[in-house]
Amino acid sequence: MKIAISAQNLKKSFNHTEVFRDFSIGVEQEKITAIFGPNGSGKSTLLNILSGIVAKDGGEFNIENFNHFEFSYIFQNYRESLLPWRTNFENIALPLEIQNKSRQEIQQRVEELQKLFDFKFNWESYPYELSGGQQQILAFMRALVTNPKVLFIDEPFSALDYENNLRLREYLQKYYLAFKPTILLITHNIEEAVHLADKIVVFSKKPTKVLEVIDNPQPYPRTVQSLKAEQFHQVKDEVLSIFQKAINL
Repeated sequence: MKIAISAQNLKKSFNHTEVFRDFSIGVEQEKITAIFGPNGSGKSTLLNILSGIVAKDGGEFNIENFNHFEFSYIFQNYRESLLPWRTNFENIALPLEIQNKSRQEIQQRVEELQKLFDFKFNWESYPYELSGGQQQILAFMRALVTNPKVLFIDEPFSALDYENNLRLREYLQKYYLAFKPTILLITHNIEEAVHLADKIVVFSKKPTKVLEVIDNPQPYPRTVQSLKAEQFHQVKDEVLSIFQKAINL
């Protein structure tokens, strides 16, 4: 077991409210790890600290062999991350342009992603001309176009209808099986966590600690039929049981 992302004794407070007090966590390399816990338990804050967006008050963290060009972060407010003056193609191409890739390389990479996702856009139209689900798929594709080795995802499915929710789960698994990045996923939905993750980390209320790390042995790819499997429900029940203790239900 190789740890790709770790934090030791993290401390973080906002307006005298302690979120993390000597908080520690380890995330395995080339696994999908879901973080599940009460509202306000610091899930997004953890990703923002690890990615350098928010400063820690104390403690240490490390992303093994971190490289900005091999890291992507899909934010919850995905619509705000798309640039309305750029076409759909130009939005996806932006990270590769920053890396000074040629037009040919960009075209090839976008076509590879399109084939993997089995999804077609009008590349010359603009994000505001897409539905919410299509915008989220566009944001996903842009985050993956650089082939990141580390991927942070914050509530990526929360604004989607169930059909597009399931579609994006399928796309994420396809990408994961093809390239095996280390994925750290935040969700408020137990079904999403158990459907996607190798491991589910359950947080307590703040000041936050890890209550349990639950292994999820279901094989990939996990289809819609997987949601009906006995093993799925066993893992889901285990996560729910720990969560109930976290919120004192």
